[in-house]
Amino acid sequence: MLRSLILFFLLLNCFIYLAQTDYVVKPPRDYNLKPSKFSAFIEFGGNAGLFSLNADRIYYYRKDIKISSRIGFALHMNNIYMEPIILLENNFILFKNPHHLELGLGATIQRRFNEKENEPNLYAWENIFFSVWRCGYRFQKQDDGLFLRAALTPVIMRKDDVSFQSNYFQFWAGVSIGMSF
Repeated sequence: MLRSLILFFLLLNCFIYLAQTDYVVKPPRDYNLKPSKFSAFIEFGGNAGLFSLNADRIYYYRKDIKISSRIGFALHMNNIYMEPIILLENNFILFKNPHHLELGLGATIQRRFNEKENEPNLYAWENIFFSVWRCGYRFQKQDDGLFLRAALTPVIMRKDDVSFQSNYFQFWAGVSIGMSF
């Protein structure tokens, strides 16, 4: 009984000692030193047509100029076929936070199911490449939070099997909303 009582008090003493330990909470992030550089967003219009899911990472960061890369994914329905679209883009982000001018150049790659030229009723998968340019407004603070974009995204397409002109050009626009962290 005496051994149990001594063991109990020793164990209680250990818990009392641990209760006195000061657990330090991690200091808050200083966004001036480590700004938010990653964004996840959905774009309506823009490079993929109707909508796309995207990720954007700023890899060069200075007060007046930033450079980012973007990758995105979308699906386009063509009758019963789901045609995947992949977006790649590199952007220059100018001016100080949080309002920016965004200029960029990118590529959109679409896997499309089309009828072959000069062979009616014969369909095949083909890759379509678009060159997409971007000129627009970007709202992104140094802190984590809301991310907005609105831009003109003119498209230049190469000739494909469905008889697009070799220098197919079209004005397009897009709006993006998401989070940066």
